[in-house]
Amino acid sequence: ICNSGSDIHQRIQGYVLDMVKNKIDCEYVNVEEYVKSRGLDYLEVKEKPNFKKGKFETKLYDTKLNISFLCDGIIRYKGKYYILEIKTETNNKFWGREGVDPKHFNQGTAYSVELQIDDVIFVYISRDVLDMKSFLFTPTDDMKQDFVGRIEECDEYVKKLKVPPVPKDVPRSTCDYCKYKAQCRK
Repeated sequence: ICNSGSDIHQRIQGYVLDMVKNKIDCEYVNVEEYVKSRGLDYLEVKEKPNFKKGKFETKLYDTKLNISFLCDGIIRYKGKYYILEIKTETNNKFWGREGVDPKHFNQGTAYSVELQIDDVIFVYISRDVLDMKSFLFTPTDDMKQDFVGRIEECDEYVKKLKVPPVPKDVPRSTCDYCKYKAQCRK
């Protein structure tokens, strides 16, 4: 499943790279150059894409908010910037998909805040039949403020060397890949 997801990411990002060659006003933007050109000096590029090796994501670290994230890409379409986020899912989820999964709102909001780009294009792809659906997500100012507030609150717990309480609305699956889940259980 992971290899399939990586292959799909590479293929989609490759198609975006080819749009300019095909005279479509859509360009895959170098994330590192975007960060520098916009003066987003709080963002450090930790890992650059390597197109020849099929690695398109850029790993970034925010020195102010103390968070890391992987950006699938930034595109400029008809002069406007968008964050590109690619999601693969099973056919069962895909066929019922009518919009951005609410589980992805926080991620889209975080990327919007971090990169100072208002709009996120989520492209959902069925791993089973490779059909695609895309949706535009524009977080509200309240969503952005809430995101920053939660990060700052979490950092306060870190400074006090205390584990923050897990919010009641967070599903258990959220903790699956967290390196701190053993400490939380204690």
